[in-house]
Amino acid sequence: MFEHFKGEEVFVKKVLEFKDQALYKQRIVLTKFLNPYHQSIVYSIIGNSGDLIVLEDGGLVNSESKRLIIAPSFYQIEKEDFEIVLVKIIYAKPFGKLTHRDILGALMSLGVKRELFGDIYEYNDNFYVAMDLKIYDYVRDNLTMIKRSKVKLSITDEKIEIIHEYVSKTFIVSSFRLDKIVSSFYKLSRSKAVSYIQAGFVKVNHKEVEEISYLCNNSDMISLRRYGRVKFVDTKRKTKQDNFVVEGYFYK
Repeated sequence: MFEHFKGEEVFVKKVLEFKDQALYKQRIVLTKFLNPYHQSIVYSIIGNSGDLIVLEDGGLVNSESKRLIIAPSFYQIEKEDFEIVLVKIIYAKPFGKLTHRDILGALMSLGVKRELFGDIYEYNDNFYVAMDLKIYDYVRDNLTMIKRSKVKLSITDEKIEIIHEYVSKTFIVSSFRLDKIVSSFYKLSRSKAVSYIQAGFVKVNHKEVEEISYLCNNSDMISLRRYGRVKFVDTKRKTKQDNFVVEGYFYK
């Protein structure tokens, strides 16, 4: 099994332990917030068999980061079992606009592990963060200022749907190799793109890929640390010089 998830042996071992706890000890197992790739590993190993069920919740509609519950199939799971609170962050606007990066940095600076909160989303000039119920009081009491703006945190029962906005750009590339795509999309020299990939700064579909020769597939989500995310789109068109016409959907 480990050979199918190279580089994820520790996580796979943990999932197998989750499976044993749910199957043989008849327990409800609640994971931390998982990215889509780790979610897919859980489903691949456990799935929804006759004996076990896997359910998910991310706190926001269309969230990427989610908590999973693995439980015996006869259990009745309620929303409260996920122990997620949706936290609304209101901040004073006179000192400038805050960004997703500002909110993420502020949470991390409190010593909060990334696995304890999910997606961060801006809506109507406020931010919403899905968070582990256990850390809410600590975060609320200690996060009172971000940059120069005073902030107020509260739990909300609003139903917030994540709608991604992006800017589309067209590129001409000679191949779908990851180093070529990263170089073109992020306007980097090929040597710089190669160094970033080999350093583990690049993820494809939320999984670190260090192979510069990896061939990108249509709709792959590519992210480069500190540069942002972009969806790779194969337009199925070519130039007269036999190069590929592709598009990048850059997420705002």
